Amino acid sequence: MLNGKWKVDRLLDVGGMGAVYEATHRNGRRAAIKVLHTRFARDPEVRKRFLREGYVANKIDHPSAVAILDDDTAEDGSPYLVMELLEGESLAGWLQRVGGKLPISEVLAVAGQVLEVLEVAHGHGIIHRDLKPANIFVTKSGHAKLLDFGLARIRDGAISLIPTAQGVVMGTAGYMAPEQARGASDQVDQRTDLFAVGAVVYRCVSGRRIHEKKTAFDMSVAAMKEQAPSLATVLPEAGPLLVAAIDKALSFDRNGRWQSAGAMFEALRAAYEEHRNRPPPLPTAREPQSSQQSVDVPVEYAPDEPSLVVDVAFGAQHDDAIARERQRTREVIEGMSGAAIDIASEALNKG
Repeated sequence: MLNGKWKVDRLLDVGGMGAVYEATHRNGRRAAIKVLHTRFARDPEVRKRFLREGYVANKIDHPSAVAILDDDTAEDGSPYLVMELLEGESLAGWLQRVGGKLPISEVLAVAGQVLEVLEVAHGHGIIHRDLKPANIFVTKSGHAKLLDFGLARIRDGAISLIPTAQGVVMGTAGYMAPEQARGASDQVDQRTDLFAVGAVVYRCVSGRRIHEKKTAFDMSVAAMKEQAPSLATVLPEAGPLLVAAIDKALSFDRNGRWQSAGAMFEALRAAYEEHRNRPPPLPTAREPQSSQQSVDVPVEYAPDEPSLVVDVAFGAQHDDAIARERQRTREVIEGMSGAAIDIASEALNKG
């Protein structure tokens, strides 16, 4: 039990900073609870960074940002966040489950939804700074959720932040832009997040990171010095619009990247249409005619099956799907009791 009101049911995930559990409130409502690891709980700066994740996430009025319902401190002194409970899996889990590569249409749809929430976040001056497959969650209803704003930076000063020292690297190797890998915090802006979105797409459709090295250190060094290879070099079947969109996102020079999440979203939507309408290459198989001869015969192409995540991102009912998810989030908030309702509802209604 946590504070006599939350019954911890099971462990959902463990990360470097904390663990996430499924829990049931004494009123019967279920939620996800993220608890800071005990070894960090005594560090006031780490505690502050952990707890502010909730306030950063709730500042974004978009259903693809996970709602933080409450925060509190457990009996052992460990702070925790109460979040809406999601059903589905992380993009990292999805990749692992299917062998390391995902269909292009699905990846573009997930990235498109992430870009929509980033457009709102960036409009509030919020830079996520840790976009990676593990921090993107895809629900069973086809909605992509952006998780873990613990490293987020806010430029408008509306929320007090822990200062980021120049030269301190914050982020994840394999997805960091050059300025982030160098620890140049004064150069980190919305284009840094868009680089990371490009790196996520690159990883998911090709099965490779942008700088495929043996260690995280080597990947970070490469990110500081080397232009990411073109997507065409690792995914020859990618259409020209997809290659152009991802190569632009991964430009070494920030000025060469997409300058806004909205612009990158439109580029990925065009790449999705290109992929959907592009005639696929017809593979062949060898069919023996006799003991001495064989002939090439066509192999039937199986088009991508309909996908909920694609429908939410690019379908005709996109706006209705977002409205339904927004309403679902409100119902989750209203179902909680006490201070959780007051905190989360106020944040969600700011927009």
